[in-house]
Amino acid sequence: MEAQWSLVLFTVISGAGAWLFATSMMGALAKKSPLPTKVETIAAIVLLAVGGVASVTHLKHIDRIFEALNHPTSGIFVEAALIGVLIVLALIYLVMLVRKSGESGTKIVGVVTMIIAVIFPFMCGYSYMMEARQAWMTIALPLSYWATAAVAGAGLNLLLKAVAQDEAASVGFAGILTVICSAAAAVCSIAFFVYAGAWLGNAKSGCVAWIVATFACIVIALAAGAIAVKKTESATAAGVAATAAGAVCAIALRVAMWLVGTPLLDFFLQPLD
Repeated sequence: MEAQWSLVLFTVISGAGAWLFATSMMGALAKKSPLPTKVETIAAIVLLAVGGVASVTHLKHIDRIFEALNHPTSGIFVEAALIGVLIVLALIYLVMLVRKSGESGTKIVGVVTMIIAVIFPFMCGYSYMMEARQAWMTIALPLSYWATAAVAGAGLNLLLKAVAQDEAASVGFAGILTVICSAAAAVCSIAFFVYAGAWLGNAKSGCVAWIVATFACIVIALAAGAIAVKKTESATAAGVAATAAGAVCAIALRVAMWLVGTPLLDFFLQPLD
């Protein structure tokens, strides 16, 4: 058994969308930028929707997803419920923007959406914590899911603000958020891989390369964020670099997770002689 790419892309794409909206809202709450724009909101909704579609493509019979949703305590149900609520809230926020509703009401909906957006990527990782796979039984796993998705979302937030030619304070704060998210991703990823190191010897080939890619891309994203803070005129290029590096680091961490966690399952999947 190899990495489940549908599930990898689900958590990366939807997580980036969630964090795009969250980091944009954080800028507004810090009074460094306006409320999330229509473009940012639409981009977040599209990423959430595309990620949601990717989540069911690993099923041979996609219609069976409805059977899984009959169990409210399952990780699949929690993920589906959160992404559904998040998309609905983001759509409500978008409608309020288009209709130019009162700023206070729009901000309240934005804050609620931001809170769900921050929780969602963590819960995507939390659903993988199970006794059957000891390499995944650490809180560092959902935290690393949460933080690496944040890098991709923060990088995209930086890119969109730079392309829109927002004020220097807005772009600079987006760069600061990218640096913070990258630092958090580094800490959380180190914690996970240190814990999973006991199982690394039996991991699938290529696992170490994916681990190296995780941290290399985190460094690139962190550097790009720092450049955007110091040189806002270079923010567009920095945003491209941060977004790309954030996406790759999130993918790499998840692939490494699958490779370090599959040997035990492979043992049980071996055909009997």
